[in-house]
Amino acid sequence: MLLPFLCLLSTVFGDGEILVLGGQGLAGSATLSALLEANFEVTALNDNKNYFDYHETFSSKIESLACLRSAGLSGCFELQNYIKGAPKIRAIVDFTSSAKALMEEAVEILAPLNPEVYVFVSAAAVYDVAIPVPAPIKEEEVQRPESVIMRESYNEKNTFGNNMLGSEEALKDSGLPYVILRCADIVGPRDTTYRWWQYQVWVEHFELINTGFVVPSMLKNMRYSLTYGGDVGQAVVSALQKGVKDRVYNIAMEKEFTLPHFLLELCKAFDSADTCWADFTEAEETYTIYPSNHQGILSIVRAREELDFHPTPWDTVLRETVQFYSEARLRFTNERNTVLQKLGDNVIPYLSVGPLNEAMTQRDGGPRPLGPTPPVNADKIRSEL
Repeated sequence: MLLPFLCLLSTVFGDGEILVLGGQGLAGSATLSALLEANFEVTALNDNKNYFDYHETFSSKIESLACLRSAGLSGCFELQNYIKGAPKIRAIVDFTSSAKALMEEAVEILAPLNPEVYVFVSAAAVYDVAIPVPAPIKEEEVQRPESVIMRESYNEKNTFGNNMLGSEEALKDSGLPYVILRCADIVGPRDTTYRWWQYQVWVEHFELINTGFVVPSMLKNMRYSLTYGGDVGQAVVSALQKGVKDRVYNIAMEKEFTLPHFLLELCKAFDSADTCWADFTEAEETYTIYPSNHQGILSIVRAREELDFHPTPWDTVLRETVQFYSEARLRFTNERNTVLQKLGDNVIPYLSVGPLNEAMTQRDGGPRPLGPTPPVNADKIRSEL
């Protein structure tokens, strides 16, 4: 009888308080939803900007602490008061310490909270600044080159990867129990980098934009992983419930991609594979959104075995993400304008921006509902891939 009673207590009184640093973006908002669904109490520390439907979704469900993370935690007065209140913290989940100095500050200031575990959502870009290894890449295969010249060269090629690895190193050195989740490029609804949405607009209004896809030669056949935002939330909750500590996990989908293949899949979703594919060309350098790390696919064996991780199938990710941004074009004006600006700066001829904006704001101008994937010329696809 004791076990059911404890489960009832967990349901009524919650499963512990989680302090989330960030949480407004793609993986962050998905993780907030997963934590709430798992009956955790959540306090989020961020700049309180309303990306997409963040306020509408979470304002009544979580506690918020206003803080401009880039200015440093030491100046966050609401956080200081929160720490003085000595809350009992189950875990800290960090989406924001994207450099070694930020992590060092975070662990120093937040250590008095005595969390059971510090979860850091890192990036697969760390593998780009490590000694190259054959794919699929395993978590233990991150070792910086001994040569200072090689190390500096790798760091210059991927500053983001260097910063994220520095954050990981600072967390490990802090002495706090940790879980590090290394994610590939994250896709899904509510992406505040607007990467997927740019490609989707490009595909949906391909004839109006009148600019074909150009793929860098080095990326044509490069295989890489993607991570679904909802799967990050799944992994965070699983790590907390299973009580794992001092472990690193790759989090990614099972499906492998190349950039041409990803673009083709998106074209197929809009029944425009032949049109999109006809204008596919190569170049040495061009505007590229995916991938941001170039060491290859990730092994998720450890996450499967230790976290019981089950990544969302690609067909589901594609359908849900396309549907979200198809509806977002009318619902989220500021975000839509940001997408147009990015495309205007990098892709679209200047005179096409106005007509494109008009097309995106027409209520009958959205994509057809996604149904079964239409047939395409398989021989042509195989030859071009």
